Amino acid sequence: MQATGAVYMAEQRSFHTIEELMTMITRAGRESPTYQRIALYIEKNYLQIIFLTANELADKMGVSQGSVSRFFMTLGYKGYNGFLRNLQAVVSQQLTAPQRLELSGQQASATKHQRQSLVRELRNLEALNQATQGESYERMVAAISSPQPLYLASARMSATLLPYLAYALHKMRDDVHVATPDTPQWERLELGQEQDGNVLIISFPRYATTLLRLCQQLHRRQVPFQAITDSRLSPIVPLADNVVLTPITTSSLFDIYSTPMLFFNLLLQDAARQMPGLQERIAAIEAVERENNVYFTN
Repeated sequence: MQATGAVYMAEQRSFHTIEELMTMITRAGRESPTYQRIALYIEKNYLQIIFLTANELADKMGVSQGSVSRFFMTLGYKGYNGFLRNLQAVVSQQLTAPQRLELSGQQASATKHQRQSLVRELRNLEALNQATQGESYERMVAAISSPQPLYLASARMSATLLPYLAYALHKMRDDVHVATPDTPQWERLELGQEQDGNVLIISFPRYATTLLRLCQQLHRRQVPFQAITDSRLSPIVPLADNVVLTPITTSSLFDIYSTPMLFFNLLLQDAARQMPGLQERIAAIEAVERENNVYFTN
């Protein structure tokens, strides 16, 4: 009787919060590439999932229904339906009536890609309030504002974010270095020669293998580094000493980076408050730029 009761309770409620759900799927996602794909989809779309059947979920993820069923059995359920009941019970406590209408309408109607991208991006921006709080964020602010050398490293599409961040930081402080593959700064990081400074890795999907190898080398050489990425399932997370998660909107052609850009701006603002003499430094830079007619004026 006790065993039956235990199974029943697990089937009814294996997690009580979304945070507990994320912990469960993160653990399961490490078992195989297929499970990681399923876990990533759940992490990004758990609100929409409450309106999907197992077939619809499998189609959206591009995996077999059997893989979906086995994934949820790994979590301790008899199948997808048990998980769905658990998810609906938890999510129903936080969904407002307009949100229910919006989400159900998105599933029932034909794909309206641009509108859905906008809705997802607005949700990402709302999530920044959580991303910019807590010990992990404060540690990142401290690294940015520290007088120690700062190394910004990324690769492929994620590296397109570095020029904006580096440009602003060069105005705010000295000793900022940008490392991308095949640059001297990258090679110095690979050799573990930058242990006197702070290293910040930026990595968003698709996760570049060159960047992952660099992180593995830093980890192996016991060179501490911090990371900005989008998911606790990112391969960078178990290697980094400190991680801040910043969501992005996945698009069919190119991912949308407006949320990370806003995050960088907030990070710079908070770091600026901890930099002595910054106002005088910015004023001096502005004076030189005016003298050299850097910007157009009427």
